[in-house]
Amino acid sequence: MNITYCWTEPSGYLAACLNELARRPGVNVSLLHWSPPSIAPFDLGLFRDVTPRVLSEGERHNTSAVRDIVAGTRPDVVVFAGWAHRPYVSLLDEPRLRGAKFVMTADTALRFTWRQRLAPLRIGGLLKRVDALNVPGDRGYQVMRSWGVPGRKITRLLYAIDYEGFRAAGEPRFNDAVWPKRFLFVGRYVPAKAIDTLVETYRAYRQRVTDPWPLTTCGAGPLESLFEGIDGVDNRGFLQPADLGRVFREAGVFVLPSRVEPWGQVIVEAAASGLPVICSQDCGAGVELVRDYHTGFIIPTDDVEAGCRALTRMHHAHAELATMGREIRHAAAAYSAHRWADNQLGLFARLLDRPD
Repeated sequence: MNITYCWTEPSGYLAACLNELARRPGVNVSLLHWSPPSIAPFDLGLFRDVTPRVLSEGERHNTSAVRDIVAGTRPDVVVFAGWAHRPYVSLLDEPRLRGAKFVMTADTALRFTWRQRLAPLRIGGLLKRVDALNVPGDRGYQVMRSWGVPGRKITRLLYAIDYEGFRAAGEPRFNDAVWPKRFLFVGRYVPAKAIDTLVETYRAYRQRVTDPWPLTTCGAGPLESLFEGIDGVDNRGFLQPADLGRVFREAGVFVLPSRVEPWGQVIVEAAASGLPVICSQDCGAGVELVRDYHTGFIIPTDDVEAGCRALTRMHHAHAELATMGREIRHAAAAYSAHRWADNQLGLFARLLDRPD
């Protein structure tokens, strides 16, 4: 079975998933992707079992070049990211790929806007032409169903992680005598992550308790300066996936207040390491993993007071954090790269009418 992935930017989760898939017997995996962005310069050495074809800026926008590269992999199945990149969408019209099946991935958030409601008018034809759609969780599924896509064409495990790696990284925390008293944020320093809200929330929390916990932040982006001069903030900058385990192990609670987050893969990584999670209502992964007072708290988006209350509750519930961490770690196991590979191979077998 020859599978070709046509992706945008590389990431740790993509490497974990494709490495696992490439290790399965009888599966050949090819990968095309763009160059890593300066804001998230992921190490391409993460792809240990796959040799990616990194598209140059010219190739990336060259429909003929993309078609030639993909056709050269002789795929049984082509998986491409979203509908916005024309060279990838054009593969559906490539005569040399006439026998291949096409899976489109989409992590569109359910937002109830007029633009989203009118989307089927713009891409409805494409949704009908692809053989399957892969989305991250129930919110993604609901978007596609609202656009008229039959449920039989949708699978709900787009993203997964190196679960065992993150679990192992967080295991020492459960064996320590004292659970760490530290909040953690990991993500790009951009408006979509609500960095301004995070800063104001953390400031309000520090004023509400007498012994505030520090906040570690990991990432990069244009809003990095907002963390400067804030008491208690320890900004570590961008970290490679291999280094995240250490900061997860040092933390006691994970925080992600994003105002736009169709999924939020880092929530799953934090959960796998055993961290209770505070996240906004706009985080898709929160729907799957976070339950108030059980594994964390889901807070209204851009609500500083609600965020402050959640931080304060975690602060005062310190004795319960290990129990919450065990619960959310168990839930995160469903998003392991091993389960993802099973899911993908089951989908491909159905599309190719082969034994599952």
